[in-house]
Amino acid sequence: MQFDYRKEPDRTKPKKQWIKRPKIQVELHNGSKHVQLICLVDSGADDCMFHSSIADVLGIDLKTGTHKPFGGIAKGIVIDSYLHPIEIQIQGFAERIPVVAAFCESSAVDGILGQSGFFENYKVEFEGYRGRLSISSRPTP
Repeated sequence: MQFDYRKEPDRTKPKKQWIKRPKIQVELHNGSKHVQLICLVDSGADDCMFHSSIADVLGIDLKTGTHKPFGGIAKGIVIDSYLHPIEIQIQGFAERIPVVAAFCESSAVDGILGQSGFFENYKVEFEGYRGRLSISSRPTP
């Protein structure tokens, strides 16, 4: 299934008003609770990560999860997160995939789909020059 990159304001370059990013709509599930959100498909991210407000909607008690600190592109900056099992369903796909996702209180994080949980379950092809990405279910061995 193909997804067009999403156009959003570029806050880092005021003269360049827009930037296109590989973002897709997903639905997160925890038991009978679920929430839809737009997530960045990030091949450089180790894990799937979401803001703590999403944990609240899903009925997850944030700090009962396994603590995991994350470092990123800013040297010396660490984000504390807590791991919890959830299920992710991509818009247009029937299956839900179980993942252990990180939830954090950082305002810099909305929704990130990373290697563990997302890329290990799907074939993902980026076509930045066309402003789109393709996602298909992982072939069965």
